[in-house]
Amino acid sequence: MKILIAEDAMTSRMVLEEWINSWGYQPLCVPDGQVGWELLRNMPVSEMPRLALLDWMMPNMDGLELCQKIKSQQHGLPFIYTILLTSKNTKDDIVTGLDAGADDFLTKPVQPEELRSRLKVGMRILDYQQRLLELDNQKNKLLGMAAHDLRNPISSIMGFSKMLLTGTLDSGSQQEFLTIIHQVSQEMLVMLNDLLDISVIESGKFDLRLENTDLVELIQYRLRLNANNATEKKMRIHLEVPAEQYLVFDRQRVGQVIDNLISNAIKYAPPDTQIWVELESNEENVTVFVTDEGPGIPPKQKDRLFGTFAKLGVKPTGGEKSTGLGLAIVKKIIESHGGSVGVDSQPGRCRFYFSLPLNQTLPV
Repeated sequence: MKILIAEDAMTSRMVLEEWINSWGYQPLCVPDGQVGWELLRNMPVSEMPRLALLDWMMPNMDGLELCQKIKSQQHGLPFIYTILLTSKNTKDDIVTGLDAGADDFLTKPVQPEELRSRLKVGMRILDYQQRLLELDNQKNKLLGMAAHDLRNPISSIMGFSKMLLTGTLDSGSQQEFLTIIHQVSQEMLVMLNDLLDISVIESGKFDLRLENTDLVELIQYRLRLNANNATEKKMRIHLEVPAEQYLVFDRQRVGQVIDNLISNAIKYAPPDTQIWVELESNEENVTVFVTDEGPGIPPKQKDRLFGTFAKLGVKPTGGEKSTGLGLAIVKKIIESHGGSVGVDSQPGRCRFYFSLPLNQTLPV
Protein backbone atom coordinates (compact mmCIF):
# COMPACT_ATOMS: atom_id res chain seq x y z
CA MET A 1 0.00 0.00 0.00
CA LYS A 2 1.41 3.39 -1.02
CA ILE A 3 1.25 6.31 1.43
CA LEU A 4 1.75 9.93 0.39
CA ILE A 5 3.83 11.91 2.93
CA ALA A 6 3.70 15.70 2.43
CA GLU A 7 6.00 17.31 5.01
CA ASP A 8 8.26 20.36 4.51
CA ALA A 9 10.59 19.65 7.47
CA MET A 10 13.27 17.30 6.16
CA THR A 11 13.99 15.61 9.49
CA SER A 12 10.29 14.91 10.16
CA ARG A 13 9.84 13.68 6.60
CA MET A 14 12.77 11.26 6.91
CA VAL A 15 11.51 9.91 10.25
CA LEU A 16 8.01 9.33 8.83
CA GLU A 17 9.51 7.64 5.77
CA GLU A 18 11.58 5.30 7.94
CA TRP A 19 8.56 4.34 10.06
CA ILE A 20 6.35 3.77 7.04
CA ASN A 21 8.98 1.58 5.39
CA SER A 22 9.48 -0.50 8.53
CA TRP A 23 5.71 -1.20 8.74
CA GLY A 24 5.60 -2.61 5.22
CA TYR A 25 4.05 0.36 3.43
CA GLN A 26 5.54 2.18 0.42
CA PRO A 27 6.14 5.88 1.20
CA LEU A 28 5.95 8.60 -1.47
CA CYS A 29 7.58 11.69 0.05
CA VAL A 30 7.14 15.29 -1.14
CA PRO A 31 8.32 18.59 0.46
CA ASP A 32 5.06 20.54 0.08
CA GLY A 33 1.45 20.35 -1.05
CA GLN A 34 2.11 21.70 -4.55
CA VAL A 35 4.59 18.94 -5.36
CA GLY A 36 2.23 16.40 -3.83
CA TRP A 37 -0.65 17.64 -5.95
CA GLU A 38 1.37 17.50 -9.17
CA LEU A 39 2.45 13.96 -8.27
CA LEU A 40 -1.16 12.84 -7.81
CA ARG A 41 -2.39 14.57 -10.97
CA ASN A 42 0.19 12.80 -13.13
CA MET A 43 -0.16 9.29 -11.67
CA PRO A 44 -2.38 6.58 -13.15
CA VAL A 45 -5.34 5.92 -10.84
CA SER A 46 -4.23 2.30 -10.37
CA GLU A 47 -0.87 3.44 -8.95
CA MET A 48 -2.09 6.22 -6.65
CA PRO A 49 -1.57 6.10 -2.86
CA ARG A 50 -4.76 5.40 -0.91
CA LEU A 51 -3.47 6.87 2.36
CA ALA A 52 -1.98 10.36 2.87
CA LEU A 53 -0.14 12.06 5.75
CA LEU A 54 -0.30 15.83 5.22
CA ASP A 55 1.43 18.45 7.32
CA TRP A 56 -1.01 21.31 7.83
CA MET A 57 1.60 24.10 7.66
CA MET A 58 3.69 23.94 4.44
CA PRO A 59 4.92 26.51 1.89
CA ASN A 60 3.45 26.86 -1.63
CA MET A 61 0.39 24.75 -0.78
CA ASP A 62 -0.43 23.72 2.78
CA GLY A 63 -1.90 20.43 3.88
CA LEU A 64 -5.38 21.88 4.26
CA GLU A 65 -5.53 23.02 0.62
CA LEU A 66 -4.04 19.74 -0.62
CA CYS A 67 -6.65 17.86 1.41
CA GLN A 68 -9.42 19.93 -0.18
CA LYS A 69 -8.11 19.17 -3.67
CA ILE A 70 -7.80 15.45 -2.91
CA LYS A 71 -11.36 15.31 -1.60
CA SER A 72 -12.86 17.45 -4.38
CA GLN A 73 -15.12 15.52 -6.76
CA GLN A 74 -13.87 17.63 -9.67
CA HIS A 75 -10.54 15.85 -10.13
CA GLY A 76 -11.63 12.22 -10.47
CA LEU A 77 -9.27 10.87 -7.79
CA PRO A 78 -10.08 7.65 -5.94
CA PHE A 79 -10.91 7.81 -2.24
CA ILE A 80 -7.71 8.63 -0.31
CA TYR A 81 -7.81 8.34 3.48
CA THR A 82 -6.23 11.58 4.66
CA ILE A 83 -4.60 12.27 8.02
CA LEU A 84 -3.60 15.86 8.89
CA LEU A 85 -0.43 16.31 10.97
CA THR A 86 -0.63 19.49 13.00
CA SER A 87 0.14 21.27 16.24
CA LYS A 88 -3.31 22.88 16.01
CA ASN A 89 -5.73 21.28 18.43
CA THR A 90 -8.48 23.78 19.23
CA LYS A 91 -12.10 22.95 18.47
CA ASP A 92 -12.15 25.54 15.65
CA ASP A 93 -9.04 23.99 14.07
CA ILE A 94 -10.59 20.52 14.15
CA VAL A 95 -13.79 21.83 12.54
CA THR A 96 -11.74 23.57 9.83
CA GLY A 97 -9.84 20.37 9.07
CA LEU A 98 -12.99 18.24 8.95
CA ASP A 99 -14.66 20.77 6.64
CA ALA A 100 -11.67 20.43 4.33
CA GLY A 101 -12.30 16.69 4.14
CA ALA A 102 -9.69 15.32 6.56
CA ASP A 103 -10.46 11.82 7.81
CA ASP A 104 -8.25 11.97 10.90
CA PHE A 105 -5.81 14.18 12.89
CA LEU A 106 -2.52 13.57 14.61
CA THR A 107 -0.96 16.16 16.89
CA LYS A 108 2.74 16.85 16.53
CA PRO A 109 5.13 15.58 17.65
CA VAL A 110 3.78 12.36 16.16
CA GLN A 111 4.21 9.18 18.20
CA PRO A 112 4.99 6.08 16.10
CA GLU A 113 2.57 3.66 17.75
CA GLU A 114 -0.31 6.13 17.51
CA LEU A 115 0.47 6.76 13.83
CA ARG A 116 0.63 3.04 13.14
CA SER A 117 -2.77 2.54 14.79
CA ARG A 118 -4.33 5.39 12.79
CA LEU A 119 -2.97 3.90 9.56
CA LYS A 120 -4.56 0.55 10.45
CA VAL A 121 -7.88 2.34 10.95
CA GLY A 122 -7.46 3.89 7.51
CA MET A 123 -6.74 0.47 5.99
CA ARG A 124 -9.93 -0.94 7.54
CA ILE A 125 -11.97 1.95 6.14
CA LEU A 126 -10.44 1.38 2.70
CA ASP A 127 -11.32 -2.33 2.92
CA TYR A 128 -14.91 -1.49 3.88
CA GLN A 129 -15.15 0.98 1.02
CA GLN A 130 -13.82 -1.57 -1.46
CA ARG A 131 -16.38 -4.09 -0.28
CA LEU A 132 -19.17 -1.52 -0.70
CA LEU A 133 -17.97 -0.75 -4.21
CA GLU A 134 -17.99 -4.45 -5.08
CA LEU A 135 -21.52 -4.84 -3.71
CA ASP A 136 -22.65 -1.77 -5.63
CA ASN A 137 -21.14 -3.15 -8.84
CA GLN A 138 -22.84 -6.47 -8.22
CA LYS A 139 -26.16 -4.72 -7.62
CA ASN A 140 -25.76 -2.86 -10.91
CA LYS A 141 -24.95 -6.12 -12.69
CA LEU A 142 -28.02 -7.76 -11.18
CA LEU A 143 -30.26 -4.90 -12.23
CA GLY A 144 -28.72 -4.73 -15.69
CA MET A 145 -29.05 -8.46 -16.23
CA ALA A 146 -32.62 -8.48 -14.95
CA ALA A 147 -33.58 -5.67 -17.32
CA HIS A 148 -31.84 -7.33 -20.26
CA ASP A 149 -33.02 -10.90 -19.68
CA LEU A 150 -36.60 -10.01 -18.79
CA ARG A 151 -37.23 -7.58 -21.66
CA ASN A 152 -37.67 -10.24 -24.37
CA PRO A 153 -39.93 -12.63 -22.43
CA ILE A 154 -42.13 -9.75 -21.27
CA SER A 155 -42.43 -8.57 -24.88
CA SER A 156 -43.38 -12.11 -25.92
CA ILE A 157 -46.08 -12.35 -23.24
CA MET A 158 -47.48 -8.96 -24.25
CA GLY A 159 -47.50 -9.89 -27.93
CA PHE A 160 -49.17 -13.28 -27.54
CA SER A 161 -51.69 -12.02 -24.96
CA LYS A 162 -52.61 -9.12 -27.27
CA MET A 163 -53.37 -11.60 -30.05
CA LEU A 164 -55.45 -13.70 -27.65
CA LEU A 165 -57.46 -10.63 -26.68
CA THR A 166 -58.53 -10.06 -30.29
CA GLY A 167 -60.78 -13.13 -30.01
CA THR A 168 -60.08 -14.09 -33.63
CA LEU A 169 -57.84 -17.11 -33.04
CA ASP A 170 -58.99 -20.69 -33.42
CA SER A 171 -58.87 -23.02 -30.41
CA GLY A 172 -55.61 -24.65 -31.56
CA SER A 173 -53.79 -21.32 -31.81
CA GLN A 174 -55.21 -20.19 -28.48
CA GLN A 175 -53.87 -23.31 -26.79
CA GLU A 176 -50.47 -22.89 -28.45
CA PHE A 177 -50.20 -19.23 -27.37
CA LEU A 178 -51.29 -20.02 -23.81
CA THR A 179 -48.66 -22.77 -23.64
CA ILE A 180 -45.97 -20.34 -24.81
CA ILE A 181 -47.06 -17.72 -22.27
CA HIS A 182 -46.94 -20.35 -19.51
CA GLN A 183 -43.45 -21.56 -20.50
CA VAL A 184 -42.07 -18.04 -20.77
CA SER A 185 -43.57 -17.14 -17.38
CA GLN A 186 -41.85 -20.16 -15.82
CA GLU A 187 -38.50 -19.06 -17.30
CA MET A 188 -39.00 -15.58 -15.89
CA LEU A 189 -39.81 -16.98 -12.43
CA VAL A 190 -36.63 -19.11 -12.42
CA MET A 191 -34.63 -16.06 -13.46
CA LEU A 192 -36.11 -13.88 -10.72
CA ASN A 193 -35.60 -16.55 -8.07
CA ASP A 194 -31.92 -16.81 -9.01
CA LEU A 195 -31.51 -13.05 -8.84
CA LEU A 196 -33.24 -12.83 -5.45
CA ASP A 197 -31.27 -15.76 -4.02
CA ILE A 198 -27.85 -14.39 -4.95
CA SER A 199 -28.88 -10.93 -3.69
CA VAL A 200 -29.95 -12.33 -0.31
CA ILE A 201 -26.83 -14.48 0.03
CA GLU A 202 -24.45 -11.63 -0.85
CA SER A 203 -26.21 -9.23 1.52
CA GLY A 204 -25.29 -11.44 4.48
CA LYS A 205 -28.95 -12.11 5.37
CA PHE A 206 -28.71 -15.76 4.42
CA ASP A 207 -29.98 -17.93 7.31
CA LEU A 208 -30.13 -21.72 7.38
CA ARG A 209 -33.10 -23.63 8.79
CA LEU A 210 -31.33 -26.77 9.93
CA GLU A 211 -33.20 -29.99 10.53
CA ASN A 212 -32.41 -33.71 10.67
CA THR A 213 -33.53 -34.83 7.22
CA ASP A 214 -33.28 -37.83 4.90
CA LEU A 215 -31.06 -36.71 2.01
CA VAL A 216 -32.02 -39.75 -0.08
CA GLU A 217 -35.73 -38.90 0.11
CA LEU A 218 -34.95 -35.32 -0.92
CA ILE A 219 -32.95 -36.51 -3.95
CA GLN A 220 -35.81 -38.77 -5.01
CA TYR A 221 -38.30 -35.92 -4.64
CA ARG A 222 -36.19 -33.53 -6.73
CA LEU A 223 -35.75 -36.18 -9.41
CA ARG A 224 -39.53 -36.51 -9.70
CA LEU A 225 -39.78 -32.75 -10.21
CA ASN A 226 -37.28 -32.93 -13.07
CA ALA A 227 -38.60 -36.14 -14.62
CA ASN A 228 -40.72 -34.41 -17.26
CA ASN A 229 -37.79 -32.34 -18.57
CA ALA A 230 -35.65 -35.47 -18.82
CA THR A 231 -38.43 -37.33 -20.65
CA GLU A 232 -38.83 -34.51 -23.17
CA LYS A 233 -35.14 -34.85 -24.08
CA LYS A 234 -35.36 -38.67 -24.04
CA MET A 235 -32.87 -38.91 -21.19
CA ARG A 236 -32.64 -41.76 -18.71
CA ILE A 237 -31.69 -41.04 -15.08
CA HIS A 238 -30.03 -43.76 -12.98
CA LEU A 239 -30.31 -43.42 -9.20
CA GLU A 240 -27.72 -45.23 -7.06
CA VAL A 241 -28.32 -44.36 -3.41
CA PRO A 242 -28.78 -46.22 -0.11
CA ALA A 243 -32.20 -46.72 1.42
CA GLU A 244 -31.78 -43.61 3.57
CA GLN A 245 -29.17 -41.11 4.73
CA TYR A 246 -30.09 -38.81 7.60
CA LEU A 247 -28.02 -35.73 8.44
CA VAL A 248 -28.56 -32.12 9.49
CA PHE A 249 -29.06 -29.52 6.75
CA ASP A 250 -31.49 -26.95 5.38
CA ARG A 251 -33.91 -29.02 3.29
CA GLN A 252 -35.07 -26.17 1.06
CA ARG A 253 -31.59 -24.84 0.32
CA VAL A 254 -29.97 -28.22 -0.33
CA GLY A 255 -33.01 -29.06 -2.45
CA GLN A 256 -32.09 -26.03 -4.59
CA VAL A 257 -28.59 -27.43 -4.96
CA ILE A 258 -29.80 -30.87 -6.05
CA ASP A 259 -32.34 -29.35 -8.41
CA ASN A 260 -29.70 -27.09 -9.95
CA LEU A 261 -27.23 -29.91 -10.61
CA ILE A 262 -29.89 -32.23 -12.04
CA SER A 263 -31.48 -29.55 -14.20
CA ASN A 264 -28.03 -28.49 -15.46
CA ALA A 265 -27.27 -32.10 -16.44
CA ILE A 266 -30.55 -32.22 -18.38
CA LYS A 267 -29.98 -28.77 -19.84
CA TYR A 268 -26.42 -29.19 -21.12
CA ALA A 269 -26.27 -32.89 -22.11
CA PRO A 270 -27.50 -33.97 -25.56
CA PRO A 271 -30.84 -35.75 -26.00
CA ASP A 272 -30.89 -39.57 -25.81
CA THR A 273 -28.13 -39.66 -23.18
CA GLN A 274 -27.94 -40.86 -19.59
CA ILE A 275 -27.53 -39.21 -16.18
CA TRP A 276 -26.30 -40.85 -12.97
CA VAL A 277 -27.14 -39.59 -9.48
CA GLU A 278 -25.10 -41.27 -6.76
CA LEU A 279 -24.52 -40.88 -3.02
CA GLU A 280 -21.44 -41.97 -1.11
CA SER A 281 -20.54 -41.49 2.55
CA ASN A 282 -17.60 -41.96 4.90
CA GLU A 283 -17.03 -41.18 8.57
CA GLU A 284 -16.93 -37.41 7.96
CA ASN A 285 -18.95 -36.50 4.86
CA VAL A 286 -21.80 -37.41 2.57
CA THR A 287 -21.15 -36.71 -1.11
CA VAL A 288 -23.72 -36.49 -3.90
CA PHE A 289 -22.54 -36.95 -7.51
CA VAL A 290 -24.46 -35.95 -10.65
CA THR A 291 -22.85 -37.23 -13.84
CA ASP A 292 -23.98 -36.56 -17.41
CA GLU A 293 -22.77 -37.34 -20.94
CA GLY A 294 -22.48 -33.71 -21.98
CA PRO A 295 -19.57 -31.97 -23.71
CA GLY A 296 -17.80 -31.17 -20.44
CA ILE A 297 -16.26 -27.92 -19.22
CA PRO A 298 -13.33 -26.40 -21.15
CA PRO A 299 -10.25 -26.55 -18.85
CA LYS A 300 -9.61 -22.80 -19.13
CA GLN A 301 -13.14 -22.06 -17.87
CA LYS A 302 -13.18 -24.33 -14.80
CA ASP A 303 -11.90 -21.61 -12.48
CA ARG A 304 -14.85 -19.38 -13.41
CA LEU A 305 -17.46 -22.10 -13.13
CA PHE A 306 -18.78 -21.31 -9.64
CA GLY A 307 -18.44 -17.53 -9.99
CA THR A 308 -21.33 -15.09 -10.12
CA PHE A 309 -22.58 -14.37 -13.68
CA ALA A 310 -20.37 -17.17 -15.05
CA LYS A 311 -21.72 -17.80 -18.54
CA LEU A 312 -19.28 -20.12 -20.26
CA GLY A 313 -18.78 -21.35 -23.79
CA VAL A 314 -20.91 -24.47 -23.26
CA LYS A 315 -24.49 -23.89 -24.41
CA PRO A 316 -27.74 -25.65 -23.43
CA THR A 317 -28.65 -28.33 -25.96
CA GLY A 318 -32.39 -27.61 -26.05
CA GLY A 319 -32.45 -23.81 -26.23
CA GLU A 320 -32.91 -23.46 -22.45
CA LYS A 321 -32.10 -20.18 -20.69
CA SER A 322 -29.30 -19.61 -18.16
CA THR A 323 -28.66 -16.68 -15.81
CA GLY A 324 -25.11 -17.67 -14.92
CA LEU A 325 -26.05 -17.56 -11.23
CA GLY A 326 -27.07 -21.15 -10.47
CA LEU A 327 -23.65 -22.62 -9.63
CA ALA A 328 -22.65 -19.53 -7.65
CA ILE A 329 -25.74 -20.11 -5.50
CA VAL A 330 -24.89 -23.82 -5.21
CA LYS A 331 -21.39 -22.99 -3.94
CA LYS A 332 -22.60 -20.45 -1.37
CA ILE A 333 -25.33 -22.75 -0.03
CA ILE A 334 -23.00 -25.73 0.40
CA GLU A 335 -20.16 -23.68 1.90
CA SER A 336 -22.63 -22.14 4.37
CA HIS A 337 -23.23 -25.73 5.57
CA GLY A 338 -19.48 -26.25 6.01
CA GLY A 339 -19.33 -28.41 2.87
CA SER A 340 -17.61 -28.20 -0.51
CA VAL A 341 -18.44 -28.39 -4.22
CA GLY A 342 -16.47 -29.45 -7.26
CA VAL A 343 -16.47 -30.79 -10.79
CA ASP A 344 -14.59 -33.46 -12.76
CA SER A 345 -14.91 -32.97 -16.47
CA GLN A 346 -13.69 -34.42 -19.73
CA PRO A 347 -15.18 -34.53 -23.25
CA GLY A 348 -18.33 -36.66 -23.15
CA ARG A 349 -18.53 -36.78 -19.36
CA CYS A 350 -19.17 -34.14 -16.71
CA ARG A 351 -19.47 -34.92 -13.01
CA PHE A 352 -20.56 -32.32 -10.45
CA TYR A 353 -20.55 -33.13 -6.77
CA PHE A 354 -21.11 -31.61 -3.35
CA SER A 355 -20.24 -32.82 0.13
CA LEU A 356 -21.98 -32.15 3.45
CA PRO A 357 -20.44 -32.82 6.87
CA LEU A 358 -21.93 -35.57 8.99
CA ASN A 359 -20.98 -33.81 12.24
CA GLN A 360 -23.42 -30.92 11.73
CA THR A 361 -25.66 -30.53 14.78
CA LEU A 362 -29.02 -28.91 15.35
CA PRO A 363 -28.99 -25.45 16.98
CA VAL A 364 -29.86 -25.48 20.66
